Formats: sequence, structure tokens, C-alpha cells
Amino acid sequence: MALVFPTAPTVGDLYPADPGTAGVAQYKWDGAKWNSVLSTISLGATNQGAYNTYQWPVADGASKQQLTTDGAGNLSWELAAVPSLQILTVDRPFNGTDFAYTLWAYGTTTPFAPVPSDNIVVFLGGVPQIPGAAYTVLGSTITFTEAPLAGTTFYAISNVNVQ
Repeated sequence: MALVFPTAPTVGDLYPADPGTAGVAQYKWDGAKWNSVLSTISLGATNQGAYNTYQWPVADGASKQQLTTDGAGNLSWELAAVPSLQILTVDRPFNGTDFAYTLWAYGTTTPFAPVPSDNIVVFLGGVPQIPGAAYTVLGSTITFTEAPLAGTTFYAISNVNVQ
């Protein structure tokens, strides 16, 4: 299929004026020849769907916002998530007989469930533990393969995203 450009264009004319279809190139007349227009998106422009299938926001976002998708092609401006580390403790001291403990956000009595469950680094007595071999995590419960000795120190860290 051949392109048929207008025969009497004026400087600045676009062809096609509004392609409206993904993958369709657009051209601009400079007075001597038709030049390809870069495949860019202008917020709120009527032909924004010409180069992809995303639904772009009409206006620019605020400072420190990022473009986010809802998974269905709708884009919006949201505050950026900031990665952070959460220090963890367990609900009670080790007694040498119990295998399962509840993970708490350090300094609270709030249960903490790492997401995903392997997003945790565990230390017993200052020694890093091997996931699966030394412990498993399900929700906010950590279960050790051997009961930690009474008085053993515990700490763990997990990465979380905070808004």
C-alpha cells in the first residue's frame, strides 16, 4: 500500500493529521519535503494512541511522582515507592524447646510477614542462617529446623516498599 500525500500542503501540515492507530507513522511538511515525525507522546494530545495502546494522563505529574500503570494500560502519576529495610525480632525469647515464633517489626508487637516469604535475612547469635535449611517463613511465622538455644540472640532484616 503506497502513501498518497496531499498535493498542496502548507508548511507545518501533518499527514495523516491524526493517525490514531498503533504503528502508523506521521509526517510533517517543511515547505520542501515531508519529514517523519518522531514517535513521541504529548500528554493530552488527541493522537496519543497512534504509537502505543497506553491511556496516558492528560497533565504532567507533580514533583517526585512516577508514571504508574494499573496493568490494563491506564497510566497515572503516583508517589514513588521508596525501598526501606525493616528490622525484625521475634515475639518471645528463645527457650531451647520451641521451633516456631512470630516475627515482629522491631520495637513493636505488630506481626510482620515478609513479602515474598523469602525476602528476609536471619541471624542467630550474629551468624547468618541458610533459608530452607535453618528456617522457613509462612506469613509472620518463622519455624526453625532446630529449636534455637535458650538465650540466643535473634535479628532479621527484610526489604519493604514504603510510600
